[in-house]
Amino acid sequence: MEKTYPKHVFCVEGNWEDKLSGTASVKPVLELLENNADVKYIYRDCSTIEEMEFLIDKWRQKGYAQYKILYLAFHGSKGEIVISSRDRMTLEQLGERLDRRCHRRLIYFGACAVLAIDKRVIKRFLKASGAKAVCGYTTEVDWMKSTALDLIAMSELQKFSMTLQGLAAAEKSIRESTRALSGKLGFRMVYL
Repeated sequence: MEKTYPKHVFCVEGNWEDKLSGTASVKPVLELLENNADVKYIYRDCSTIEEMEFLIDKWRQKGYAQYKILYLAFHGSKGEIVISSRDRMTLEQLGERLDRRCHRRLIYFGACAVLAIDKRVIKRFLKASGAKAVCGYTTEVDWMKSTALDLIAMSELQKFSMTLQGLAAAEKSIRESTRALSGKLGFRMVYL
């Protein structure tokens, strides 16, 4: 039996469509992970910066320490998450909010182009947040394709420890499993 390193998922998802009747959601991906890979999850939707701050503060609490992956599923642009037409959160703001309290955790940006920035800026974010690693995209991505890659990546992350060696092996495994897709979508993983 293959050894695993469980990393449950704390997901905060934004609104994908302006219409309230829209049904697009990453929640079925989380259900698939739970049902087939025993990855527990907490799922919350978010429409304002205040909700985002509240949920991030909750995730940082000791009671949620086993939820090693913060999955932020939003619209995005270079260096920021788009929460709504009026609310955005930059990596710098998010790093300050996390306040070095994300020891041995990973932040996964399921959002367009958030990581299309200088690697030094990402490393500053990792230091400010205290997170061990970050994953995401450097391009505008197709929602369905990026969600499929998110599923594969989160499944692969379960197989490796949160050490530098483990994260390097996880990245290699993700890239080997999704070679064409990860290249096309500009998948990026940075770790300290």
